[in-house]
Amino acid sequence: MSKVFQYPILKKMKTRIYQALTIVLLVGCSEDGPTLSESFFKIYDDSNIDLSYHPIDVVETVDGFIILSGTELTNTDFQGVQLIKVDEEGNFLVETTLDSYVAPVGNVYMLDSITYFFSMNPTTLQAVLIGVNPQLEVTLETTIGGANYPLATSLTSSNELLLLSYDPLNFTSEISLIGLDGSLSSSASYSIGAGSDVEEKVINHLLQVGQPLPFFCGEQSAGNYYFNGFFNFSFSLVFTDFSANPSGVVQGQSTNAGIRAALPLSGNDFAIAGYQFDENFQLSSSSLDPTGISSSVDLFPGDMAELKPYTPSKIISYTTGSEDYTVFAAETKARQIVLYFYNAATGEVAGIKEIGFLNPYTFASIKATKDNTLIILGTTFAAGRFERIVLTKLSGSEIGDILK
Repeated sequence: MSKVFQYPILKKMKTRIYQALTIVLLVGCSEDGPTLSESFFKIYDDSNIDLSYHPIDVVETVDGFIILSGTELTNTDFQGVQLIKVDEEGNFLVETTLDSYVAPVGNVYMLDSITYFFSMNPTTLQAVLIGVNPQLEVTLETTIGGANYPLATSLTSSNELLLLSYDPLNFTSEISLIGLDGSLSSSASYSIGAGSDVEEKVINHLLQVGQPLPFFCGEQSAGNYYFNGFFNFSFSLVFTDFSANPSGVVQGQSTNAGIRAALPLSGNDFAIAGYQFDENFQLSSSSLDPTGISSSVDLFPGDMAELKPYTPSKIISYTTGSEDYTVFAAETKARQIVLYFYNAATGEVAGIKEIGFLNPYTFASIKATKDNTLIILGTTFAAGRFERIVLTKLSGSEIGDILK
């Protein structure tokens, strides 16, 4: 026997953003089924039907979630910076737009109740570190001298921010370690190749023109880092310890083949999402050489035909308490968001979850939360035309059903 519970998400609000959707949840009579606080599905609409969004990342706060999104501006072609605060159940609370900055960059991190992210000064093109409190009030805005065109960021084990940027004067990719106060502790520059012209590709990426490039960076181990960006005429995965030369390189094929996402596992093993032209692949574990030269072409095991060409991809770790999993998130050709759960011990697919129905969906970010749920950020198209932000939370019991 089952009961049908209808939860009206939210009536149209007088504020600029509102939610307009009714969810029907089918749950069993037992009390251990998902409740509204354990899982939700929310669409955030706007009274301006012509406005579109570019959600970038979501971070869990002490009392809900903060969404970082790009938004359209009238005075520039770059995306503006929009922040949306929702409560633990995904209900809209407040939003703000930071008019002085453009081209917000993921990822987003919360440390000591402050949410940090990077954006760009539209005049100087320099990276700016911004911190906001849970009420979306700006507590920090620091220009990072020498870092132009910010492209990707990550958090290190020592709670420093790793920033990948592009230097248009010296034609280099730059990787920098930055403190939470905006202080620069280390940096290194690597040539994209004499005569290479990638500035148009970088600008188009920041403008969201064409297919965005899969820039990312991270920490492999203490003192050893990596970035996915332009180096030596190709879009490649570059390993670095901030020396004058890279430690190692997994070469791409121009921008036509390479790696979309990578997650360090143990030693030199990585979970990898990659591409060859319009084909995609996933490797639950693959050994990379961080001290040598190799090619991403050699990693290609065959096409995952269900994935959309040029799909954005993210990889995270997830544990149920008894088992560890690696979760790959991407988009399908059917315009859904799809999650693949790989058993970390066996490397086998343990479950698949598709998100989305009726209208097209796009994927932006996925995070594991403190209560062992998953939060997924993306967009959907209301009436098939108007792009709106969607936030989904999968409860532990729902994930358990996926993994059965």
